[in-house]
Amino acid sequence: MPMDPRAASLMALKNWAQQREIEPAKIARLVEGLSSSEVRGAPLQNPVMMCPGLEAKPWHDPQRHAFVAALEQAFPAIRAELLEQYGSLSTHPESRMLAVRGKWDTFYFFNTGHRFVENQASCPNTTRALAHVPGIEVAGMAYFSVMAPGTQVKPHCGFTNTRIRCHLGLVVPPACEMRVGSETRGWEEGRCIVFDDSFEHEVRNDSDRFRAVLLVDTWHPDLSEVERQALTFLMSSWKAFLN
Repeated sequence: MPMDPRAASLMALKNWAQQREIEPAKIARLVEGLSSSEVRGAPLQNPVMMCPGLEAKPWHDPQRHAFVAALEQAFPAIRAELLEQYGSLSTHPESRMLAVRGKWDTFYFFNTGHRFVENQASCPNTTRALAHVPGIEVAGMAYFSVMAPGTQVKPHCGFTNTRIRCHLGLVVPPACEMRVGSETRGWEEGRCIVFDDSFEHEVRNDSDRFRAVLLVDTWHPDLSEVERQALTFLMSSWKAFLN
């Protein structure tokens, strides 16, 4: 019988730490998160992999993250590159599972360690701005997220609470909103919103125009450097679950 993925990840993590002579206490939170499915989050927070001890709140203050200024400063150039690549979008890999109605498309720059070289070359200004984001290559994903008019994405939780997510509003018509936890907010063109996607969230575009954001994942700020290194190692085995 094949080993349970959680148990396999736990064994791999312990072997990784032992080979590098890392003290068990430095990865204790990750071990706890992988050892038991009983680790609970805050209300409406239900990821598959839950690391205890990280600040748990649906919405984060964008101004606490230095990379936000770099993204917002580059907004005009990033928006122009989105519009240039609009005809090269592809269907979001989770669209069939999560989109209740409408059409949800993407244009990837990073996906859990994989670099989309051609897409980055086509969008040099976006790529330069993304370089300011901690963990941009391995913490999760970075892509243009485009929702056609009338698109609705049903409530769901992200895979892990060890990352947080940023949206830079690029094209934001009225009647577009996102609920994270129990609070609903909209986007503003040229501004970032930051949230924890391990909380239940859903998205609606009830307008007659497409809505576009630059989606960026970064490490949860409460993680230690050793924990980030350990998660970088684990991410390769979790890639199939991290969209």
